[in-house]
Amino acid sequence: MAVRISKKSAQDAVYTVLKEGIMTLSLPPGTAMSTQEMATRLNVSRTPVREAFIRLQEEGLVIVFPQKQTIVSRIDFKRVLQERFIRESLELSALRLFMQKGPSESFLAEMEQEILQQEICQLEKKYADFLDHDNAMHRVIFEAVGQSLAWDAVLSVNGNYDRFRVLTIRTEDTMDSAIRQHRRMIAMMREHDEEKVCAEMYDHIRKMNYEKNDLLKQYPDYFTSEEEKNQFEIGLL
Repeated sequence: MAVRISKKSAQDAVYTVLKEGIMTLSLPPGTAMSTQEMATRLNVSRTPVREAFIRLQEEGLVIVFPQKQTIVSRIDFKRVLQERFIRESLELSALRLFMQKGPSESFLAEMEQEILQQEICQLEKKYADFLDHDNAMHRVIFEAVGQSLAWDAVLSVNGNYDRFRVLTIRTEDTMDSAIRQHRRMIAMMREHDEEKVCAEMYDHIRKMNYEKNDLLKQYPDYFTSEEEKNQFEIGLL
């Protein structure tokens, strides 16, 4: 029996495929797309593609030029910092609630399973999956304190920051460092040391400060204007 796909389902499916391509950098910054091209590739009409482009533009992930083409946006440093501010604020608030509640062994075990999956992704060089398991480990904290909506808010505005993270984890040193930090945080949680674990989380979220200059050299076309690059490098942004 044929399955009818609703208009809404088609829009969601196209949006999901395009966003995944952008977030994994298989559609890298600067990629040009046309509505017809993507409709043909995904075997849908142009309407769900147009709707997906509008949603992605609202998230700062594409720039739509009406009647012409749509471009995957370059990573915007100003937006990266704003997105990081949102994540940092909500993450540290959730972590403090988590520590004050008293982290249960079941939640810590769940987080350790995500770290094990990260180690597998590291061996297989599955960078996007590595980041997914990184996010899953952090999500446990929000869910443990009943703040799933806050986590959804983090994910909904993190397009530029997460693309930056995908670039940073493409080196063994960075993946090793992330895994070691996660293990240290769990050890501190078991010791009920709220201040130490919050300081470790703060450093974990701000690691991009130490990695940005190398990424600018490796992927110059992935980022916004030269003037903004220079401001970011000297710490003005």
